[in-house]
Amino acid sequence: LSGSEAYKTSNLELSSAPTMAEIQLKLTKSENNDDRHPGTVSWLITGINLEDLQDALRANIQQLPNDATSAQKASIEEKRQRLAARIAKFHETADTMTAGMDLDIGTVHSDDPRFCRTDNDGNEWVEVSDEEVSEDIDEEILTEEMGIWMP
Repeated sequence: LSGSEAYKTSNLELSSAPTMAEIQLKLTKSENNDDRHPGTVSWLITGINLEDLQDALRANIQQLPNDATSAQKASIEEKRQRLAARIAKFHETADTMTAGMDLDIGTVHSDDPRFCRTDNDGNEWVEVSDEEVSEDIDEEILTEEMGIWMP
């Protein structure tokens, strides 16, 4: 590079990627012009934040020692319960927001692990008896594994 080209290159300002907050602000402002589905952006951001909280909870659980104290276990359980309540509220809001919308999958939370079959090669549906489904539904899903359903 010649001296003037090197000078121009060194003075280039690199623009940084927008932050999540900047993106949220921009989308929220644009949402104000669309009265069809108010609150959609904040609802989606809430879903993303819930997924982040699940990741953090999984990390906290993995960091527990094998001989965790009752207090440590109780702390994890409290976090699970609070997060489960927030996820339930999120799904209630989803059902309200999508009421009247024609969604191909309805409001069945398709990523719910109770309904995922690992013995399927993914190319065809597996027949499941009502008894098997009942057994799967009765199993407890850990909060950190709950699906966050977004259409």
